[in-house]
Amino acid sequence: MKLQSIAMGIWRRPAVYALSTALAVAWTLLAGKDVPWDALHYHLYAGFSAINDRLGVDYFPAGTLSYLNPYAHLPLYWMVRADWPSLSIGVTFACLHGVMLWMIYELAHAVSRRPDGTSPATVTLGAVALGAMNPILLQEMGSTFTDITTGTLALGGYVALVHAFHQKRLRWVVLGGVLLGASAALKLSNAVLALLPALPLVWGCVSTARKRLLSLVVFSTASGLAALMLVAPWAWQLAQAFGNPFFPMLNEVFTPSGNSGAVATAKAPAKVGLGALEALIRFFNAMRDPRFLPSDLAEAALRPLEMILPKRRIHTEVMAADARYAGLLLLPILMFAGWAARRRSGVLVAEVGRFRPLPWLAASFLIAWIVWLGISGNSRYFLPMAGVASVLLVAGMYRALGTWPRIRFYALTTLLGVQALFHWQATDHRWAAQPWDGRWVQATIPQRLLIEPFLYLPMDGQSHSFLLPLLAPGSSFVGITQGFAPGDPFDRHARQLMDRNAGRLRMLKLVMAIESDGRPIAPDPSTFDDPLRRFGLQVDTQDCAYIDFRGNPSVIEREGLRSGPRDRVYLLTCRVLPGPGRTDTDLAGKGIADVVLNRLERECPQLLPTGRVSVRSGSIWRRNYPDQVTWVNDDGLVRFADLLRGGGDVVELGLAKDWLVAPRKLKCWRERGQGRIEVDNP
Repeated sequence: MKLQSIAMGIWRRPAVYALSTALAVAWTLLAGKDVPWDALHYHLYAGFSAINDRLGVDYFPAGTLSYLNPYAHLPLYWMVRADWPSLSIGVTFACLHGVMLWMIYELAHAVSRRPDGTSPATVTLGAVALGAMNPILLQEMGSTFTDITTGTLALGGYVALVHAFHQKRLRWVVLGGVLLGASAALKLSNAVLALLPALPLVWGCVSTARKRLLSLVVFSTASGLAALMLVAPWAWQLAQAFGNPFFPMLNEVFTPSGNSGAVATAKAPAKVGLGALEALIRFFNAMRDPRFLPSDLAEAALRPLEMILPKRRIHTEVMAADARYAGLLLLPILMFAGWAARRRSGVLVAEVGRFRPLPWLAASFLIAWIVWLGISGNSRYFLPMAGVASVLLVAGMYRALGTWPRIRFYALTTLLGVQALFHWQATDHRWAAQPWDGRWVQATIPQRLLIEPFLYLPMDGQSHSFLLPLLAPGSSFVGITQGFAPGDPFDRHARQLMDRNAGRLRMLKLVMAIESDGRPIAPDPSTFDDPLRRFGLQVDTQDCAYIDFRGNPSVIEREGLRSGPRDRVYLLTCRVLPGPGRTDTDLAGKGIADVVLNRLERECPQLLPTGRVSVRSGSIWRRNYPDQVTWVNDDGLVRFADLLRGGGDVVELGLAKDWLVAPRKLKCWRERGQGRIEVDNP
């Protein structure tokens, strides 16, 4: 029987690997090609910039994301450049993403390993099955997100650290450090949500204080060196271009003189640099994403239960009901009940040693969970620890119900059934599914733009920088809608690039309306040209063209006989010429809006961080925040809206003329993630 168990264990691993890969590919083909907002905004551009020197010609082409470590996006760019069919790209990513299920198997095997090297099939297969039904994993599988590929490295690091419990060799600690350091270097969120929480495992894998200190030193050295090897090349390029290896983060520390561009020629006036501590605090706050953060401790405590609800915008942008975290919340009760029942019946369990890594793994998960709820709450960044959650839940249930195999079977089957039901009925499987045909990027670009280089000025929050590798060689992007304050180093550098390319400037604007036959309706320049007028530029409506690509447009249609395609997204690009700039009326209106909105920010710092720039949009002056917006109408009304969870509700906060006299007293808070503001009438 023992030999039979060992033989089955030998075949189990390759069978799980093969089946996981096959399921990943099959699911990817069934769910369809996904080209979400992020893919168009920066995924393809990141890979393009990694091997093409773009730092001197582009400037914030995809916002601040342009300057994160781009190497994880290289596979996408290489495959697109090689003109692979989209189906081949999707299958390749699916095979890579299936490796995360391999790591879940290996972690479950290591946690529940018996002295003879085998492990219970219930734990290993149950953990893989539960991990495969992670809604976030399935949403991203086969797509261009790097959460899975970098998360697989992190999960592999946890596997190595758990192996160190059994073999007592530092080489496993070294391997764990290398894998976790690499994952942190390729995706910054893994540093705080996977690398740092691994320290309890590093501490617990050996038994004496001296060995534990040595283990921490070895792990820190290995992870630091691995991260340095992957970060250093890009950091060096940033330092050469901007004087800051982490540009634009911590810019006040590295470039207190105000230089924010390698090609800057005018010497910036001296500025007093922020203290390192204040800069680090700002860096930490910049990492925080308020969209999914709980509003208070009560909401944080209830988040596992809230994640069961079939609603969007709870722990990610799309619907992704997940029962595993509620199960983990109830697991301690189950384990206590199992222990009490065994003690009362006098049954002893001789499997304590087999699960020795489990408490330390649980401690790592708990640390990661607390940090995650403190800085993000977005499950896309929690994928490595979501794999750990599957292992903890299945192994914990096995341990708690170890002497009642029938109850254990029913409990695990029920959990898998509930998770499968949620996946079927309460999960958005793709952001914007498309058929698997043609190339990954299916764009139609006018011939002139393919042979004549221009400097493009995107006018939208989404940069559409994915077009850069397709446009004429020598083309570039400058993101002038990033909220640069007039006269700051970022603003000056953008002006220098535009001045250098004054004869070849074009704007790029997403079309938001179409005719009933599907033809695009050109947006009125007055609704979007304020960023141009701020730089003394204007749109030449006599020199315009359309770029279109296959996608899922969100547009307004004019009434009429419906015909033509509905799967094309249109971008208007027009030449940009010197213009009159902002008028005296514009400047006066902006001055009023700045005073009012500055006072509003001071009244609601918990919702509205300072430092935003007022931008003209149609008949309003507005300021954009991560998930909210404030504005002043030309008719003098001051308003606020939560764009993510507000459901279109607009809050009126009085008249601008009253705010100019004195700030209004406001009540500002978050409730279930939604930002709320009320005028506090005495």
